[in-house]
Amino acid sequence: MKKIFIITWSVAALFAVSACNDWLTVIPEQEVADNYYTSEDAVRRNTATLYGYVWADFTNRFMWMAGDELAGDLYYTYEQEGQFYLNTITAGNNYSNQGWTGLYRVVSFANSIINDMPSLAQAGGVEQSVIDYAVAEARFIRGVAYYFLAEYWGEVPIIENSTELITSNNLYVPKHIRGDVYRFIVEDLEAAAAVLGETDPQPGRATKYSAYGFLAKVYLTRASDFSDVYSSAAQRGEWFERAKEYAQRVIDKLPTLYPDYGELFEESANNSYESLFARQCMGGEYDYGNQHTAGWARSSLIDQTAGWGAGKGPTISLQNSFRNEANGTPKAKTDKRRRWVYMTQDDSYPGLSNEGDGTYVYELVNRGADHKEATPIENSNPMLAHCKKYVTGNSDAGYNTAVNIYFLRLADVFLVYTEAAMGANRSTSDPTAVGYLNAVRERAGLDPLSAPVTWEQLVYERRCEFALEGVSWFDVKRYYYRYGDEAVTYLNSMHRDHTYVLKDGRVLDPETGAVVSEDDTNVWEQHEKADAAGKWEIENNRDNYRLSFEKTDSETGVGTPLEIQAANIKQLPIPTSVTTKAPQLLGAAVAYYN
Repeated sequence: MKKIFIITWSVAALFAVSACNDWLTVIPEQEVADNYYTSEDAVRRNTATLYGYVWADFTNRFMWMAGDELAGDLYYTYEQEGQFYLNTITAGNNYSNQGWTGLYRVVSFANSIINDMPSLAQAGGVEQSVIDYAVAEARFIRGVAYYFLAEYWGEVPIIENSTELITSNNLYVPKHIRGDVYRFIVEDLEAAAAVLGETDPQPGRATKYSAYGFLAKVYLTRASDFSDVYSSAAQRGEWFERAKEYAQRVIDKLPTLYPDYGELFEESANNSYESLFARQCMGGEYDYGNQHTAGWARSSLIDQTAGWGAGKGPTISLQNSFRNEANGTPKAKTDKRRRWVYMTQDDSYPGLSNEGDGTYVYELVNRGADHKEATPIENSNPMLAHCKKYVTGNSDAGYNTAVNIYFLRLADVFLVYTEAAMGANRSTSDPTAVGYLNAVRERAGLDPLSAPVTWEQLVYERRCEFALEGVSWFDVKRYYYRYGDEAVTYLNSMHRDHTYVLKDGRVLDPETGAVVSEDDTNVWEQHEKADAAGKWEIENNRDNYRLSFEKTDSETGVGTPLEIQAANIKQLPIPTSVTTKAPQLLGAAVAYYN
């Protein structure tokens, strides 16, 4: 499929035209000729664009900023990206604008295939079944894009026909009420599911089960909004049941999780049966692939091209989730997922380094061979850990790797069923629902949970399973829909205003670099000490040297706790660059359906 992407973009995919409201349109490199659609192959080459490059603006930064930093899983406080971590996003945030524009670009691409392709393909002699299948793929893609738009911005404009909108010069589209946006999403996904096949000859394309999986998640999201004035308790109960039904359809087809969690985030597992929908990535030109290695790699030891991730890392709160169960007790067994989500002291990864035998060994402060270099070649960051998920080694000259980026995995559907089985309750003893959650835990090497499984246990399990995949904010949103005050407390309990500061206690010989003063303990130990002000210190003794870390307040100000407000959870502000061109979006949302 990757070769198809190259061909398709050079041929040029879509017909959308330019206008002042560029967030509604896409300008292809070359317009499709009237006689382009003369075969099934031509149609398939065009729909292939829906799976790759068109998602670039969404996945290249915004997806992890909004999905992981907002959720409190990924630490970074610098400038506009820091607004996501601190939950202070403004309408002028460039990354938020990139996400909005990128998702409407996806919508525009899909609209072009849905509305403009059929008549041209019919004139070119293409069979109707081929045309219908292409439209179904595009409606699936459009439904997914609108799911992201609705969860991030709430009330958004529904655009069914981008070309008609432009040619009619009717650019003043209002935003629509959230309930109608979700109805529109469901209609798209159900229409797609009715036509798409159970499999596709080209791995990575949408199937019936891709649509079923997203339908399960969308119905769960709708049902979880207890405050929705447009729905009744009975309706929400029906939506919970539909979420279970669609999730079960997927699980009946795919009853077993991919056995190796870590391999899921390597190129070797691209389009495995665990992948229900993923952006198709390839190395090469900028924006054609996965940029996580470039953006998250700790240093040039991992990625010679970029390695801009020295300051990023898993939050203290996320790290604690891998150590403890939901009730705060330590996990009885090591969570196997942890080392594939983030790296910390002594973790070893064959094939990740650009030097020596290719093995990368993580040290909080890496001074090179035998720890003797006076100047560290890698320093610690404020979280004492760095990202591993999607970080696979040196990217190419375009800052890309060919590891696909998940939008929906089978494990997500397993846990959607568990959550839907709870319904409006805070727990479930449904043996099927409990079994699906425990299947996820079993792969992680953890002991099964006994019934009833609680809401808090599910939240913790989802956090560990999908950490750094850009989806955790959607879990926070459902938490907020169900239990608003508790969700605010959950976010504020993460103490995002606290960081670690390294204090290196070793004494080195300035000429040889040898350790002059050292501790005689070879065991890595951790001790917490709190002072009267509530600050605390960790002392670590390892390999005959001592490192100590002091936990302090970060850039938000010493002694000034960060308090996340409910208003910052509901939705992101529509970007100023959009509302300047379309001021009607600042007005009240209107109904889309009569």
